[in-house]
Amino acid sequence: MRHGFGFDLRSMEIFVETLERGSQTAAARHLGVKQSSISQSLANLEEALGVILLDRHSRPLEPTGAGRFFYDRAKRLLDEARTTRRELQAGAFGQLHQVRMALVDSLATAVGQPLLEVIRRHTADYTLTTGLSHMHGHALLTRHVDIILSDDRLESYDGLERHPVLGEPFVLVLPADWNGPVDNLRWLARQLDFVRYTPQALIGQAIERHLRLNQLELPGRLHLDNTYAVLSLVAGGAGWTITTPLCLYQAGLDHLGVRAVPLPLAPLRRDLTLVARRDELGGLPARLARDSRRLLEGRFLGELQRHLPWVVPEIQGL
Repeated sequence: MRHGFGFDLRSMEIFVETLERGSQTAAARHLGVKQSSISQSLANLEEALGVILLDRHSRPLEPTGAGRFFYDRAKRLLDEARTTRRELQAGAFGQLHQVRMALVDSLATAVGQPLLEVIRRHTADYTLTTGLSHMHGHALLTRHVDIILSDDRLESYDGLERHPVLGEPFVLVLPADWNGPVDNLRWLARQLDFVRYTPQALIGQAIERHLRLNQLELPGRLHLDNTYAVLSLVAGGAGWTITTPLCLYQAGLDHLGVRAVPLPLAPLRRDLTLVARRDELGGLPARLARDSRRLLEGRFLGELQRHLPWVVPEIQGL
């Protein structure tokens, strides 16, 4: 049998029917084929798998240990195949079988739980992952996830649909009790350590690229891989950082104990975009992007208005 798996749906169907009907003759009659075809198919199946599936000396036919194992798996696969065929013929595509989604951490904190409620209405199964944002684009392109909400728009790739969710400026963040100048990062880095994101993080890459464009080479002593850790060090007085309002919201604007001011450089922005493979998920990607904007407008903007009102006019997409 020239199949990579050693079996296909037809060979599984023949095996299951033979076992359930107790003989090759009965299986041939039910399937409308010659008994010799059944016998040849079973022999080919056993040869391809390298195991004996049937005890041919018993009447009715009984499975070997390997045969019982294969029977259980084959039944499930055949049932799934029949269900798939029925749904395809009926055009029943409204309920997706599975949706796999990856979010940047800051968005997961802000809108993750309400977005799950939306996803549940459209799929029988789902997964949601966060972290490792630099891997989200690769995961989408290699079909390990179906949707990403990311700061990577994958602009160089065709066949994708993109839905803007949020545009926000980067800001300078200092300890709450810092009273010194905030208009010179080179001078500031001599007074306090610059608390960086790790270079693997997309947000860290964007910040480092912007600093280089502005001819700023700052000492690299502290590199942390998540916003909580970065802002905790800043709140504790260990240094200063560059991040975004959504990251501040993620860490908790009410109790964070930091001071945020405009970045004393040319503006730097982060755009979060929902990206999915085009035409595979119907209207779900556009709906999720719309709901994400609505949720951010209701939660995130209100907190910014209370704590950082000067940054609200710089928020785009809401």
